[in-house]
Amino acid sequence: MAEQQASFLGLPSEIRLQIYNLLLDDKNQTTLEIKNQNPEIFKRRVTPCRSSYRVLGRDLTRQSSPTTYHLVSDVEMHTSIMRVNRIIHEETSYLLYGRHTFSFGRDIEAIVPFFSDITKENRPLIQEISLLKQGSVYSRDYDRCEWSNVCEFLQNDMQIRSLVLTVEGGRPSLGWDGLPEYSVSDFRTLSSVKYEALEWVWELLSIRGIRKLDVRSEIHHCPPSHSSAMAFFAAFSASIESGFTEFLREELLVEA
Repeated sequence: MAEQQASFLGLPSEIRLQIYNLLLDDKNQTTLEIKNQNPEIFKRRVTPCRSSYRVLGRDLTRQSSPTTYHLVSDVEMHTSIMRVNRIIHEETSYLLYGRHTFSFGRDIEAIVPFFSDITKENRPLIQEISLLKQGSVYSRDYDRCEWSNVCEFLQNDMQIRSLVLTVEGGRPSLGWDGLPEYSVSDFRTLSSVKYEALEWVWELLSIRGIRKLDVRSEIHHCPPSHSSAMAFFAAFSASIESGFTEFLREELLVEA
């Protein structure tokens, strides 16, 4: 085995790179999607090789189950090559971590375990992540706790330079007509009083070093605005890609 490794490392670097690209074939996908594994599949795993954590079901029972993360993108990545020896690990790390956006969607429970399983030396290679923030009127204490953990980890243990943030919003049956659309100055005012419904925003702003920000909205139907919380949520939703995006860019981005 040692002789085979030495023989491989004796190949010209451009040949080794071609082999690495074949073994870590992303099929020209720049985004790799990481999701929570089905807990029933997780129960049947034989050899634990990734961090495990608990998730709540998205049905009405909200039952807690152990699981782990897994890659769902249609790629052919044989990452076992990275475990052969230290030199090969160093040579392949950028191909995996430095060239891709890691997308978690709404499965933000996977973020901390996934990045925790990556060595501290390789974490700085990761430049961009993508995630979805659940709408404030739909989130529960569990969701808020997970969001806080993610923001704290990204602040203290990562060096993210680019963020793709999808924000879930709602549109009443009658649309947004008659509802206010919040401006940058409105969000600054809400920031100064630490408006509770936007607590997740203040936690997001604790992350430093982001140089590129892409904010998108995912709009669903929401009930009529019969409460102050729902009225704010609907008005906020109408402002996601305008005043809110501009506010985040002013507060979060740093110059390259």
